[in-house]
This record gives sequence, C-alpha cells and structure tokens, in this order.
Amino acid sequence: MAITSLSSKRSNLLGVLALSRPRNLAIAAVTLLLIRYGWMTRWNTGGASLQTSVFQIFEATLVMVLLMAAGNIINAYFDVQEDRINRPQRAIVDRTVKRRVLIFTHQVLNLLGLLIALHLSWGLGSWGPLVLATMVSWILWRYSASWKSIPLLGNASIALLLGLVPLWLASLEYPGAPPELQLDLLQNLGAYGIMAMAIGMVRELAKDAMDMEGDAVAKKSTFPLWKGPEVTRKLCLVLWVCVALIYAMGVQRWGDIHNWSSWMMWGAPFPGWALCMVLLLQRNTRWKALSRATLLTLILGIVQCFWIPGV
Repeated sequence: MAITSLSSKRSNLLGVLALSRPRNLAIAAVTLLLIRYGWMTRWNTGGASLQTSVFQIFEATLVMVLLMAAGNIINAYFDVQEDRINRPQRAIVDRTVKRRVLIFTHQVLNLLGLLIALHLSWGLGSWGPLVLATMVSWILWRYSASWKSIPLLGNASIALLLGLVPLWLASLEYPGAPPELQLDLLQNLGAYGIMAMAIGMVRELAKDAMDMEGDAVAKKSTFPLWKGPEVTRKLCLVLWVCVALIYAMGVQRWGDIHNWSSWMMWGAPFPGWALCMVLLLQRNTRWKALSRATLLTLILGIVQCFWIPGV
C-alpha cells in the first residue's frame, strides 16, 4: 500500500495510534489481568486475601499501557532512517505523522502514566508503584535514545521491561500482604518474570537480526551486526534451552505437581517452544518466523493462566 504524504489532524492521530503498537499494548494488558484474575485467584494464601481493588488494577493496567505506548512512540521517532529500509510500509514518520506530534504525545502519555502511578501509590500507601513506573519510563527513553545501539544492553532492557509486568502486580499487592503472602508474591511472580525476560531476550535478538540492513545504514551496533547471524543463532539457542530448564524447575518448585499427569496443565507453551527450537536448529534461521514463534510462546503462557492450578 502506498504511503501518502498527509498533514491533517486525522492522519497524525491514526499515525500515532499505529506507532503505539496497540496489539502489543493489548497483550501486555491481558497478561496483567489474566495473572491477577486468573492464576492468582487460585493461590493458596492461607486465608489472606488479595488487597487491590478492581479500580486499582484498572489504574495499574492504564499506567502500564500509557508508558508502553509512550515508549513505542519515542522509539519510532528515533528509528526513522532504519524503518524506511526495514519496514517501508510502516515508515510513516515525516510522511503521515509529524515528529513534533510524536514528541508532544510521548510527553503527554508519560505524564499521564506517572500521575496515575502517583495516585495509585497514594491509595496503596506505598511508593513502590510510582518508583517502578518512573524506572520503566526512564528505561524506555534511554533505550530509544542510545541503549538500543549497544549490543545486548538494548535487548536486555526491553526483556527486563517484559519481566517487570508480573513484578508490577507484586508491587501492588506487597504493601498490605502478610509476610507469608509477600514471599509468595516475590517467588511466584518473580519466576514468571524471569521466564518472560528470557523469552523476550530471544525475541529482541531475532528482531535485531531481521533489521540488520537498516541498522547497518543507521550505523547501529546491534549484536547480530557485531557478532554475525550464526553467533546470534547459537546465543538464542542457548537462551531457549535455558527457558525450558527454568520453566521446568519453576513448575516443579511452585506448580503443585503431584504426578506426571499434572504437567499437562502446564504444557500450553510447549508447541511454541518446540517450534522455536526447530527454527533455531536450522543454520539459515528464519528470523521473522522465530520472532513470531516466541510471541506465540508468550501468548500460550498467558492463556494458560485460565486453568493452571494455584500455588
């Protein structure tokens, strides 16, 4: 589809909406809600109840969505040159949406997100949510401005943010929870976060491998440009094996496993994991397919929050 040069308010609005990556925002929001109102509702809390209200969870979800949208928008602002090579059909900055609109929207969304985080912290009686939200906002800015050009650092920062989604939930419940439930929050949601980080790291490396042409023109020193696709493939393969080991150990430790049939309830992500393994064992790795397969693995892991047992 041809990209037209427009300057209307409508084109700017649609452009900003597209650059915010609404699909990714929806996945993040659904992840938070399914963990909180799916898996966590089946936890054996020893009589203690989860403290956050529906409105507070709504606020927490909104903070996450606003900060992520702001990060995606400012990332598009810095990626104009390489996007015109790697994704010409999506390169709409300076064509259908103006740069100053991106800067303004980024600042407004960040401010709204932090203000809501402040109100959330006030309501919970804890500075945790505001501190965490501020850290996320800062990491997203540093990633777009400079870290994404540093091999592995940019990948690790985005993977970390993915892992912070369950820890964001922990920061809401932790202040008013009894000590035994506080330990569960850190262990269970921390383990979930580590899994998400490992999968996110593989996905970010795959996306960098996809974008080597544009990143080379922009003189960005990503890991695939630095070490080459073959070393990147081997690193992803090691990480993906670690994902399986971490997941198996986590389920064995906290998954209420009594016999082999119990593992079936935790097996939803396996098809996605297996597909990634098949792709990574091929020397001519199809990086786009790998990126999609890692996303599939994440989604399957989220969906199983509907039925996996409590801890």
